[in-house]
Amino acid sequence: MPLLAEMRSRFEQSRPFDGMNMGFRIHLEPKTAVLVETLLAGGANILAIGNQGTTQFDTVEFLRDAGADIIEQPDESKTDIAANLDTIAASEPHIVLDNGAELIIRCFDNGAPPVGATEETTSGAFLLREKYQGQVGFPVIVINDSPLKAIVENKHAVGESTIDEIVRTTNITLHRKRVVVFGYGWCGRGIAMYGRDRGADITVVEIDPIKALEAAWDGFNTATLEEAAGFGEVFITATGRPNVVPYEAMELMADGAILVNVGHVDTELDIPGLHRHAGRTVIKTSVTQHTMPSGRTLFVLADGQMANLAVEGGRGNSIESMDLGFTLQALSLELLAQDAASLDNGPQPVPTAINEWIATTMLRIMQT
Repeated sequence: MPLLAEMRSRFEQSRPFDGMNMGFRIHLEPKTAVLVETLLAGGANILAIGNQGTTQFDTVEFLRDAGADIIEQPDESKTDIAANLDTIAASEPHIVLDNGAELIIRCFDNGAPPVGATEETTSGAFLLREKYQGQVGFPVIVINDSPLKAIVENKHAVGESTIDEIVRTTNITLHRKRVVVFGYGWCGRGIAMYGRDRGADITVVEIDPIKALEAAWDGFNTATLEEAAGFGEVFITATGRPNVVPYEAMELMADGAILVNVGHVDTELDIPGLHRHAGRTVIKTSVTQHTMPSGRTLFVLADGQMANLAVEGGRGNSIESMDLGFTLQALSLELLAQDAASLDNGPQPVPTAINEWIATTMLRIMQT
């Protein structure tokens, strides 16, 4: 990860986070460890948890040895996670790195807001810009607003890793499979593109008519939820919104259909509704079979968690893409630590100067 290596060398000299407590909530896996090491080298005191279903605890042990305070334990419930978020917020961190905005919200609810925060996800940005519009009294740099992250990490890395993990986990081929992609944002674009490259017949479900037209011009079929439920074989959600595929749509699906979520929000698929109405059998780690009242069976990967990382052995996005994404984080956090007062309050994009430096540097590295 050469971009983060440059950041680490720079931070070792400049120590931008000296004396600062950093509240940290993001997926904890080997690539994240490189970001944590980079921030520790800059003097940060890190109090952290990961996300349910994606934390790799060998990485957690490594990070604890490196000096980060990771308070997450294996097999935690949503109640445990909420308590951990409260613990981090109560520590009154100077800076927050969040993945879903739950920690950011707790910090300003506590009356001890940080000087600034970064938010990794679209779903977290939706929350801050909609439900909490005008309430965030400090700058929040939304990493997912970066065009670099959209192109490299979301379109290419999420697209590639999602298709790879579906094929690896199920051991099916996608050739001539009717694959339905929900959402034609950057992640949906990438999943559709890489699915087509693997031989799938792609249909896009998108409620935004402009994005739906884009999908059609990109050569994909489009359909409504109800139409797609009747003919799809593999269903993939990537919207950042809850209840994208309700139980009522699952009742329309064919025997043997496979359901996959790769959005950050683990409620895109109505898994609670499925559990209420259908029997559940664990076929293998990360694959459950659900027997519907009609007798048909549906298969779900990773219980609706973010499948490209949450399935057994999931590796998530490529190293190169995360090098770029985490350098966006590192430089944004440095800006917040050193000059948060220069930024407006509330959610905002990554500054242009950061995007341009990373793009120029990554292009040079790729062409060397």
